[in-house]
Amino acid sequence: MPKIKNILFLCSGNTCRSPFAEYFAKRLQQTIYKDELKDIAFDSAGLYHYYEQPQEGTLKYLKSKGVEMDDFQAKDADEELIIKQDLILCFEEKYHVRKLKRRFKQLKDLDEKTFLLLEFAGETYNLEIKDPFYLEENEYNKVLKRIEDGIIKSIDKIIELNKK
Repeated sequence: MPKIKNILFLCSGNTCRSPFAEYFAKRLQQTIYKDELKDIAFDSAGLYHYYEQPQEGTLKYLKSKGVEMDDFQAKDADEELIIKQDLILCFEEKYHVRKLKRRFKQLKDLDEKTFLLLEFAGETYNLEIKDPFYLEENEYNKVLKRIEDGIIKSIDKIIELNKK
């Protein structure tokens, strides 16, 4: 895998999981990993357009981590966005990875750069992170905590891969 410079977090509607992942990764980039991630661009998108703004649960959880999302605008994945990515991290195989590969089947390198977040992070089971949209706050936060842990492990892996 070539150096990883552009990372896209992809989910269904770009209002819960992927914006959380993007902004949490950017927070780590600004704080803990300033030097290691200085040349990395994090982004997020959805396969479908549902809402313009992130879900309240995502905003609240990020705020508890000291992260604001004032500049966020939900967006759909398009070919231009997908092409420029070195790494695409998804949350569900059936609803994200497979649909992405079907929608953009003309792009030849999708298999090499598309992973489930937890798979890329080195997990070996329970790799799916379901949509927390309709969950109560406690359960919603458990989903975001799994994403948080996966991002930290993935960033460590990206740093190692980029050293090679």
